[in-house]
Amino acid sequence: MEEFKKTIQYHPNALNNSLSALPYSKNEICFFDIETTGLSPRISSVYLIGAVYFDGENFQLVQWFADDYVSEKNLLESFSAFLQSFSVLIHYNGTTFDIPYLEKKYMQHQLKSPFPELESLDLFTDIRRQKNWFDTPDKKLATMEKLLGFERNDRYTGKDCIAIYTDFMQKKVFHDKSADDCKKNLLLHNHDDLIGTILCSQFLLYTRCSTVHQPIIKIAEDSFAIQDTIHGSFPLPFQRQLLSKNNDYIGMISFSGQTICMEIPLFHGTLRHFFKDYKNYYYLPVEDMAVHKSVGIYVDSSRREKATASNCYTKKTGTFLPLPDKAALSSMPHFQEEKKSPVHYLLLDENKPLSKEQIQELFYDLQSSLFH
Repeated sequence: MEEFKKTIQYHPNALNNSLSALPYSKNEICFFDIETTGLSPRISSVYLIGAVYFDGENFQLVQWFADDYVSEKNLLESFSAFLQSFSVLIHYNGTTFDIPYLEKKYMQHQLKSPFPELESLDLFTDIRRQKNWFDTPDKKLATMEKLLGFERNDRYTGKDCIAIYTDFMQKKVFHDKSADDCKKNLLLHNHDDLIGTILCSQFLLYTRCSTVHQPIIKIAEDSFAIQDTIHGSFPLPFQRQLLSKNNDYIGMISFSGQTICMEIPLFHGTLRHFFKDYKNYYYLPVEDMAVHKSVGIYVDSSRREKATASNCYTKKTGTFLPLPDKAALSSMPHFQEEKKSPVHYLLLDENKPLSKEQIQELFYDLQSSLFH
């Protein structure tokens, strides 16, 4: 087995931006990727494990390479020992392939697997969950890193590398100097996979963005805009629809630079606020409104009737903001067109503007509606 160490040389701004997207301390994370001679751990072997960590100043790469057919156990042991310094593993599709593959290899060699002791973040799973985001044919690593502008020096696929590794082993036996070129290509492929994985952490800025918690609002005649600044910077400008949990259109959200902004069309007109405890209300048909029984008892019985769930309301005319779901800003009165209308609205009162806490709550409710 051979072990290689080097400092990752890539655009510092992009790498640091990737770190800013992660919800972990910088010193507890480790990126990893493996290269194998096949998909089945029963009939193939792992010949290369690469790991990247941040030392406080730079990203450092460590690679364990099996330069013979008996080094697999040493690779696994070295990787386990290395992981003792970390608590979070970050990978791209490692949940489906890399981790299950290595766990079976640890079992074959009667070694303890390090994975149960570690938290795992699969960037592929997170990115694929937002399947309609970005105009890409798929969410493969090569596709997403290309979207971010990463130009690989490696020109081979994982499948190509299997043949290159076989060629390496044959040339090594015959002391062919070109075996070193094969090894360099294998290490480079793993190196580029890891850089691509690190860079894809930036997609978390869209799905899990951490803001400075100081959202501001701007209200125009027909629109309501709320925005905040994130820690880090969005690698790509991007815009998509805001939908409620019932998939009703609410507005648009845009990501650009360090700003996340949601712009929502306002509704002008008359809506109803429905009281939940309708059995304690009377409905007044002439006035088309409900009043509590403590008040309605004084209304002539011919002008009142027992309220039902569908007519137990009071009406307001004004400017309303659609909400992402009925749980949003639940401490404030919600308004609807009808009792069963899926969209809930908030009355915007110039004389009673939203508090800072309410603005923050609204911002997070809107943001979370992206990922329902």
